[in-house]
Amino acid sequence: MLSPLWVTLLIAVLATVLLISGRVRADVVGLLVALALVYSGVLPLRQALGGFSSDVVFVLIAIFILTKGLETSGVTAWLAEHLAALAGETEGRLVVMVMLAAAVLSLFMNTVAAAAVLLPPVLAVSRRREVAPSRVLIPMAYGTLLGGTATLLTTANLVTSASLAAHGYRGYGLLDFLPVGLSVTLAGLLYMVFVGRHLLPRYRDDHSRGDLSFTDLLDAYGLREGLHALEVRPQSPLREQSARQPAALQAHDLTLVGLLSPRGLLFVHQIDPQRRLRAGDVLLLAGNMSPVKQQSLGLKPQNREDICQAFREQATLAEIVLNPRGHAVGRSPEELRLFARYGLRVLAIWRGGHIVGSRRPDQPLQEGDALLVQIPPEAVPRLRRNPDFIVLETFGSLSEGGRWARAGAVLLLLLALVPAALGWVPLVLSTLSAATLMMLSGIVPPEQAYEAVSWRAIFLIAGMIPLGVAMRQTGAAAFLSRQVLQPLAHAPAWAIAAAFLLLTALLAQITSGQVAALILAPLAIAAAEHFGLNPRGLGMAVAVGASFAFLLPTGHPVNLLVMGPGEYRPKDYFKVGLPLLLVVAPVAVAALQAFWLTP
Repeated sequence: MLSPLWVTLLIAVLATVLLISGRVRADVVGLLVALALVYSGVLPLRQALGGFSSDVVFVLIAIFILTKGLETSGVTAWLAEHLAALAGETEGRLVVMVMLAAAVLSLFMNTVAAAAVLLPPVLAVSRRREVAPSRVLIPMAYGTLLGGTATLLTTANLVTSASLAAHGYRGYGLLDFLPVGLSVTLAGLLYMVFVGRHLLPRYRDDHSRGDLSFTDLLDAYGLREGLHALEVRPQSPLREQSARQPAALQAHDLTLVGLLSPRGLLFVHQIDPQRRLRAGDVLLLAGNMSPVKQQSLGLKPQNREDICQAFREQATLAEIVLNPRGHAVGRSPEELRLFARYGLRVLAIWRGGHIVGSRRPDQPLQEGDALLVQIPPEAVPRLRRNPDFIVLETFGSLSEGGRWARAGAVLLLLLALVPAALGWVPLVLSTLSAATLMMLSGIVPPEQAYEAVSWRAIFLIAGMIPLGVAMRQTGAAAFLSRQVLQPLAHAPAWAIAAAFLLLTALLAQITSGQVAALILAPLAIAAAEHFGLNPRGLGMAVAVGASFAFLLPTGHPVNLLVMGPGEYRPKDYFKVGLPLLLVVAPVAVAALQAFWLTP
């Protein structure tokens, strides 16, 4: 019969293997851990489910809602205007302003949310300044990661604070991370401005001049020559098929975007759902049209540049990317019911630096995808509220949110953070109060609030928090930390902190920052107790290291978020991120020694 110590270690090892392998969803792993602790008898039921009542869980839920309010109220558009005014005319100054904006925003919200809010305005400003997006998006992503080290509101920092509380220590305050985080952020900013930006690739320069136009989008996605006006012949197999969604066109990887009628060009969403295709109809199609396809579909080419020009002048297009926190990854546009919900048609997909050959509606979407879509203008606001996607650029739609909504969202964010920073009320109370007011005011309606929350992260954290409790109560954390740190038995405090920081950073590249913190924070606290160090100091080494996910696009969701719009390859992250890690790690260790490890 295994002792509780070994049972706890076995559960921890199995959970780590499942998280690294990705064979089981992270939120399901969290639930499995909580259930395993109950069924094995390591923890009673109430304690094993105690993670769901943790302050961390409620703070995260509130932050997701508050961030959604900043986005839907139009704060994003406001940021775009002011970034354009401050960015100057040089690439170096633009990088500085983008990184500063990213770091500042990540002080107040979840790291991924900060990047999602900044992505559209940063793209708009880079295009106005004739700077390739690939020159500014990695700095933006790294800016959010670095800024996240300076505040409690980063997920990994909240997780580490919860682990301290589970071990009987005082958790971190809202401003406790500032001394270390500001040092790290400044070092990272200097590196990126003077060294890192020169290592960045320069992709899509020819599509980054001035304000991005309709033609630019068609060029970027290979559709400039990919619009075709064709007449349906009497013998065409398209006859009597639905005019809105002809199945035969989908089978040939062609997308219907419009139909010529006596009134002019009708876009797909304007066509009567009962309408059937007839001989003589002139279709506007997007895609690769070969003579073989024309013949098999019974279509006759029409020299009707006026139709294509009408499309360019009247259509509403949007460039969107998948939100790493959303649920669109692995699902197809057909499964997501994008046409039924929004009238949205996918015209092209940019993936891994290339245009995907197929645009079939049943093709699963992947992390990092950027999509060019056609959409009715009235559906754009609803698409912006969809947590699965981030709208980068639109044509033919109006910006959302009024001045009162933007002011209200910012005031509520201040209401969430200032009282907690001044120690007047607990952070969980102030953030939940502000999130509730955000819903009551209508800035974020309740149904959108629920959609804005990353429930996968919530269930993972809630399920894994009790594992930290079990590792403390059974002595598993102390046992494991002694075995792992045996070579450092007589090392100074800074060396032990450096070991935990780098171990967390490396694990974060494989799993994620929050998972790395969940696994290693209990070990760091146990090691501090064993070596007679400050547990809050070693815990902070883990929390800070969890944000150093610079080496791989899969290391952090913000890296995946910018991969499509920046057209990055995996090597780009490693080329820029490894020197950055070598710069900021010693700075972080020195700051930990100065502010947290010195007796």
